[in-house]
Amino acid sequence: MKLIRKVWSHQSIKTGEKYSNKDVRKSDPCEVKSFRSLVELMAQISFNNPDWTLFFRGQTNEYDNMKQLTSMYPTIYRSGGGLLVREKPLRSRFKKLGNAEDHILEAFANRKLAGLDKLRQFRELRWAILRHYEVCGTPLLDITHSLRVACSFALNNATDNAYLYVLGFPHVHGSISYYVEEEMLNIRLLSICPLKAIRPYYQEGYLVATFPTDEGLRSPKLDMGRRLVAKFALVKKRFWDSDFQAIPDRALNPKRDPMKRICDKIKRLIS
Repeated sequence: MKLIRKVWSHQSIKTGEKYSNKDVRKSDPCEVKSFRSLVELMAQISFNNPDWTLFFRGQTNEYDNMKQLTSMYPTIYRSGGGLLVREKPLRSRFKKLGNAEDHILEAFANRKLAGLDKLRQFRELRWAILRHYEVCGTPLLDITHSLRVACSFALNNATDNAYLYVLGFPHVHGSISYYVEEEMLNIRLLSICPLKAIRPYYQEGYLVATFPTDEGLRSPKLDMGRRLVAKFALVKKRFWDSDFQAIPDRALNPKRDPMKRICDKIKRLIS
């Protein structure tokens, strides 16, 4: 479900007024030239949105839907840009996802990894590992609680500007939080990944989705742009300085990650 109440957004920094989710999605991002400035702006946004826990998503590019609103679909639903995939390829993607789920359960059982019981019980947890290690598309969208991680993801491979999105969600209350009235869930990767999964500990990763999930569903409600609170255009030149430095890709995605080796093998098996 989208944010119904108006929020204190990047636009509010100049006007002092609150804005609807549609207004935020339709607006131009606020240009930010340094991480230090971004932290100061986020302090204002956080203070003025006490009802939400704010999470971040960094992207190299910005995508709009057909109504010219900022759009963020999870990979399994995503077509070109900010558009929804058609029904036939969507069903094919879910079939591939189901195959990957079988393989991840088998891998956990064979290696006697901690967390197998939870993985069997909650399909969303299987999705979380497969999404985070980029095995295949899932109904989950990657976000982070770390502003620095999100900015690093956005800028490390950008040639010019990149984008930071601030998303508002209900307060987290467990390793997997279901919000019935909001029709969504939030998974804290650190709480569900086995110790052999190193990457989530560096990325402070969370994954969000709408629920219940219908494999044939194609709906605008799947668009996480509906939770958008603010958006920023990050100017790559001089954004980082000696006090605030980017986290390099080799740290965000460490090579010596046993779970990555497992997931890379699964990706080859289902391709």
